[in-house]
Parts: sequence; C-alpha cells; structure tokens
Amino acid sequence: MQLNNPHLQKYHDHGFYLIRGFTYPQCFKVIDFFDSTDLNTSGGILEIGVEHGQFYMLLNCTTSIEEKSYCVDVFDQQNLNIDRSGKGSEFHFLTNLKNLDKHTTANTNIIKGDSTDKALKIVDRIGAGSMRYISVDGGHTVTHTINDLMLAEQLIKNSGIVALDDISNYSWPGVAEGAVKYLLRDPTLVPVAIGYNKLWLCKLSYHQTYLDLLANSPLIDKTTANPISKFVGWNLVILTP
Repeated sequence: MQLNNPHLQKYHDHGFYLIRGFTYPQCFKVIDFFDSTDLNTSGGILEIGVEHGQFYMLLNCTTSIEEKSYCVDVFDQQNLNIDRSGKGSEFHFLTNLKNLDKHTTANTNIIKGDSTDKALKIVDRIGAGSMRYISVDGGHTVTHTINDLMLAEQLIKNSGIVALDDISNYSWPGVAEGAVKYLLRDPTLVPVAIGYNKLWLCKLSYHQTYLDLLANSPLIDKTTANPISKFVGWNLVILTP
C-alpha cells in the first residue's frame, strides 16, 4: 500500500498489524485521501472506544505534537460495558502508544468512563469544534450510538470527518438503528460515504464538497456500479470493497 502521508505509511508498515483490532487496512487510504484535500488540515483527533489503539493511532498520524488528541473508554471498568462491545485495556493502549504511536503518548489525553456520563464533561474538556477526526466506536447500543454521534456533532470541526464503526456488523444492530434515529433528528452531521464497516460523516455545510471529491477519487470503482447511493435520504459514496 502506497500512501502520501509518511507517518501513515510508517504506521501501516511497522505498527498497525502488531495491535489487536478489527480496523480494515483500507481505512489508511481513506484517511490519506482526506488528509490530502487541504480542507481538513489541523486539529486533534478523538476516539470513543479506543480498545488497544489500532485505529486511534492511525488517526493520530495526521496530527502535530502540539495538537491535543483524546480517547474516551471505560477500559478496565468492564461493568460499564453493558453490551460487551470490545474490551479496552489501558495497559495495552499505553504500551502500544509508547512503542508505536507517532507522538509516543505526548499529545494523548485519556478520559476514563462511559461516554453517556454527563459528569465527565467531555465537550468542556475537549472543546467544541476542535477535533479534526472523530472515531465513534464505543458502546454499540442504540442509546450510546445516538449519544456519541451527538457528542461528535459538537466536537468536530466544520471541515472535520467522523467515522462510525460497525455500521454493517450484523452482531451489533444497535449501531445502524442508532445512526438512523440520530439522522432523523435533522442533525448538522450527515453521512457522506460508507465502506470498510464504517459510516463516514461530515458537517452539512461540507457535504456536497466532500461528496464531489469522493465521487471522483481513487477510493471508488466507477467501472462496476454507480458509486452514489442514499442513507436516510442523504447521498453518499460507496467505497470500493
């Protein structure tokens, strides 16, 4: 796999496959593409549900050391993991960060707890509109999915990208149901692509811009099928399998 971002290339070649996780390797090409558009060029990253950090560190390859990144996870408080989606480990996460992350823990901030817990004050601690990329991969219940997409809507930059994981995983139907219910609320965060078990979303004001870019990108195969479909009424690009 040839990537434009040298940090993504290094992590792909020397770190990604050493970490337990379920991220599709094609996600490197998606982030590399977004990273090359000059639309979304600054800000930290956030992952809700970090597990051992496989996708978190992929996203963190796009940041500078001055840009604060965050993860929210219950980690060893598995009594809060009510649907048993994933099993985070703070020890394994920190070990992987020290050994394989671009910034070796220097820009990472950990928020331990359930993302639905208002006492965590997640928006206040991170800052509204400050995140460049957000991965939503926490609790897979309908309630968690809606809550975490609402958090992402507040925390993502206007030009940022949000990835909702397990949208097509039949083991976790609450994710798809939660996404539909969230989108029926007339949000400002809307779907722009689907692929590699993730629903990719952006702010409404950037939807057409990203849709046009993706529709003409190497991420789709124009020779096999119409790359544009709809999800809850929104046009989105189907990324090449």
